[in-house]
Amino acid sequence: MGEQTKKSGLLDRVTNLIEEKVAPPLLRLSQVRYLEALQRTFVTLMPYMILGATATLILNLAGLFGKDGGLNLPGVADAISAVVEPCRPWLLQVVFVTINLLALITTVLNGYFLGDYYHKKDENVSPIAAAVVSFVAFLCFINFTKLSENFDWPAYILGSPSLFGGILISILAIEVYRFLIGKNITIKMPEAVPPMIAAAFTSMIPVSVVVVICAIIGQGFAGFDFLALLNKLCAYLVVGGSGPVAQFAGFFLDRILWFVGLHGSNIVSSVMQPIWTTMITDNINAFAAHQAIPYMFTEQWINFYVRCSVFPLALLCTMSKAERFKVLGKLSLPGTIFNIAEPVMYGLPVVLNPLMFVPWVLGFSVLFILNAILGVLGITPPMVSMVVWTMPAPLASFIGSGFKLQSMVITLVNMVIIFFMFLPFFKVMEKQELAAEKEYKKQKEDSKNV
Repeated sequence: MGEQTKKSGLLDRVTNLIEEKVAPPLLRLSQVRYLEALQRTFVTLMPYMILGATATLILNLAGLFGKDGGLNLPGVADAISAVVEPCRPWLLQVVFVTINLLALITTVLNGYFLGDYYHKKDENVSPIAAAVVSFVAFLCFINFTKLSENFDWPAYILGSPSLFGGILISILAIEVYRFLIGKNITIKMPEAVPPMIAAAFTSMIPVSVVVVICAIIGQGFAGFDFLALLNKLCAYLVVGGSGPVAQFAGFFLDRILWFVGLHGSNIVSSVMQPIWTTMITDNINAFAAHQAIPYMFTEQWINFYVRCSVFPLALLCTMSKAERFKVLGKLSLPGTIFNIAEPVMYGLPVVLNPLMFVPWVLGFSVLFILNAILGVLGITPPMVSMVVWTMPAPLASFIGSGFKLQSMVITLVNMVIIFFMFLPFFKVMEKQELAAEKEYKKQKEDSKNV
């Protein structure tokens, strides 16, 4: 009993340390205006990215049943091709306007949301004007002379290669724009002028300065491609953040933050989302081109192989002899199938529950390492598509991996591991809950007899 109290006290001290020292700066980091704008940007982009990824899968569906795809079912491949080929032109267009223009769309959205942040502080800053100037500033770095000669988009502005470059250019453009407006370096119109026209003239000088600066940096030095250089430098950041060590650090932090009651996924993704988006977009493009998949440890890989679902924990609740756990299990089980975890996280609870620390933090960490080893050995297929986060994990891994059955099997095996990972700790909780229920019933009976 003394040893158990000692362990509980140590865990309480660790929890307090995380709540008081670790969590506050991380929360402040996630609320930095640039990260906040990026979060809103990628949430807005999500439907388009899923649509583009789905179109890519459909375009390559026949190849999965061909000889090169491994299934070697030529009859099925021919039947799928007969259906897909007439749709190829518009499916390619869907891919182009979603996945292949990711950097351009991100630049516009990031400019808008950053402008919206500054608009709350200064009404003269227009979110629409900020979005447009951000977009035009990015275009200043593209050599349209070569574009008109080749009648083709330069490769570096397609898809994700310019994603980080577009974000940085967008931030630079908005900062200059709002600084000039804040210093009243604008054309002031009489009060009688309609607000819409006055706003256009207010933006004239700041917008002109931004465009001229970006045009000079982007095209003012002969033979120097600033955007290509920026993309090359940012590529090192993606490579550094895409490895198993960096991804494990982010995942471990996610588990810790969830344990103390914070939405760890949102906090971690506020920093990691640009890297994750670049990784999965590159995977989608490589899959479409029938090339080697460059990145293993994507956000989707973590979600569908490691996080999977808290369904096993909800299932344990339904099997419990404790009335409270059984009711919680019945209520939460349908939601956990579709990856809605909050009822279990706060109802069981997992959050701030010393008994749940080991399986939730350490157990999931071991599961990450196990799947990382399988991934390095080539057993765990990489993810080549995006699916909605509410899709059941086994089905999501099957679709996300390009319809590979072993992905579904691995996810199901991991869910079984999660079940047994929580089982002994849940049994201890159940024993305590049954004792508490027995005591409550006894007190209730005693009160009736008085």
